[in-house]
Amino acid sequence: MYNKPFALYKKKWEDFIRYFSGKVQKYNLLSEIDESVEQIFITPFTQAKERWFEVKENNEKIISIIVNEEKIYSIDEFIKTFKEKEIKLDWELIENFTKKEHTEIVNNIVNKEIWNWEWSNFNIAQKITWKIINFEVEKALTIYKRIILSECGSYLQFLFFDWNKFFIWASPERNVSVENNIVRMNPISGTFRKTKYDNYTDFKKDFLLFLKDQKEINELFMCVDEELKMMSKICTGWWIIVWPILKEMSNLIHTEYLLSWESKMKKLEIFKESIWACTVVGSPIENAFKIVKKYENFDRKYYAWAVSHLKKDSLDSSIMIRTLDINIDWWLEFCVWASLTKDSVPESEYEEIKIKSKWVLNALLWITNTKTNFLEKYYLDDEVQELIQIRNQNLSKTWFFKQDFENLEIKKEQILIINNEDDFTNMIAHILKILWYKITLKRFNEVKISELYNFDISLIWPGPWNPLENTEKMQKNLDIIDYLYKNNKKFFWICLWHQLICRYLKIKVQKKEIPTQWEQIEINLFWEMQKVAFYNTFAWFKEKDSSDFKFSNNPKTNEIYALRQKNFFSFQFHPESILTQNWLIILKENIEKLIW
Repeated sequence: MYNKPFALYKKKWEDFIRYFSGKVQKYNLLSEIDESVEQIFITPFTQAKERWFEVKENNEKIISIIVNEEKIYSIDEFIKTFKEKEIKLDWELIENFTKKEHTEIVNNIVNKEIWNWEWSNFNIAQKITWKIINFEVEKALTIYKRIILSECGSYLQFLFFDWNKFFIWASPERNVSVENNIVRMNPISGTFRKTKYDNYTDFKKDFLLFLKDQKEINELFMCVDEELKMMSKICTGWWIIVWPILKEMSNLIHTEYLLSWESKMKKLEIFKESIWACTVVGSPIENAFKIVKKYENFDRKYYAWAVSHLKKDSLDSSIMIRTLDINIDWWLEFCVWASLTKDSVPESEYEEIKIKSKWVLNALLWITNTKTNFLEKYYLDDEVQELIQIRNQNLSKTWFFKQDFENLEIKKEQILIINNEDDFTNMIAHILKILWYKITLKRFNEVKISELYNFDISLIWPGPWNPLENTEKMQKNLDIIDYLYKNNKKFFWICLWHQLICRYLKIKVQKKEIPTQWEQIEINLFWEMQKVAFYNTFAWFKEKDSSDFKFSNNPKTNEIYALRQKNFFSFQFHPESILTQNWLIILKENIEKLIW
């Protein structure tokens, strides 16, 4: 049964293993795949080119096994289908970055990118290469068996062999699944390392500290925002967000959410729009690809994208992290990373990479880890449950609780939403459509100045880059401001473009001493206290009073959070984020004020 291309497939809630076999088919584009044909396919990282993202490319193809045979085995039955073989490695391990090089990269990412631009976070991979001695199918099956028996909590445990390559892994993360027109995603972030704990008492004390760690909490909130951007474009109607779920694996515990939403899109269109998860590149995703390409000195090949099981009525895909890529010349490669943020400590990030690498050694050399059941004792612990629930107390009521939009009138106003390389615009467009506004969504470089006259309101939403630069992009947006302002057109600007309107009005704009990325801050917004989301490295500051504008500012620093005049509003914060508690009210009321 293993003398032809095959795949083994075990999902976390199943106590059996699925075996698939069939002929191998390769594709250049997702659009070439026939949705009506059952198949298991692996998508390379370079498929980002279909979204026009920048990526190192080495002509990898989408690899698919067209299923013509399927069997189901219990774990005991599967183990009996092959003879276990010893795994021996050539111990001349090759790392793409030394500890010194990796430390330098982390420092550059934090200090030269995040602290100098409107970036949020990045995932720069470390590639590790080994030579496996005399590798064969039985050795691949041996590794897979060890994963099955030693790893817990994986979303998918998988082996794929196309006669040229083996892919073997236990991934914690679903990418996207579609069944009965319901789309589900699991934004996952936050990493608690279990390996040093021998008793429950020490574990609980530190685990409670982890659940309170604001850096870990904010990283997960950022991931939820990023996947809500995707879901808002893919789906229609209302949504469900299931609050923090704890995912325990053999060496680590992660935190995640479940997003569930209805869609009318075709399965492969949904798949294309859901690539790539911010957990494998960073945020905002389009510009994170540019940074990954800039700092990584290798092609990721198939690492960090997805394996997918496509059926006539469903699609299920898992992200290929913690994945062994073994070719027929016996070379093994895998990648690991940590999420780099403004608060990253290089030594700690390198240590996280080393911890994640140990999972690979466990699988290869059968170094078992028995510390896999901490949450059996503590998942329902009062203090653990309280800390999980506290996370959601100040989050967006709009995204977490269904709103009453029934009996709304269709609006006559035409609204143009301009995307400046950040898909937060998808979230705004989705809600405004539910509110029955007429929406046109365009990228900044597709907007013609002459067409601005045709819209009642222009919403210019956020994006990365430095607002003080004189780039073509900045000039295009300044030209848009100039037209709207001089022609008394109505507009609503957010974040970076809040800074640009200030630059246009000759109000002081400068880099903040400390970026406020993914932070919820309570502010006085035009005489109402609101908890809102900040994702900014730059800000602008009130130097003197003016009767021309109304300001909301920080009285201690004079940083201006919001500005309004008869024909426009601008906010430094993100009203659409899950970190803005009352964002629907804020958005709805301010748009209505512009209309009046």
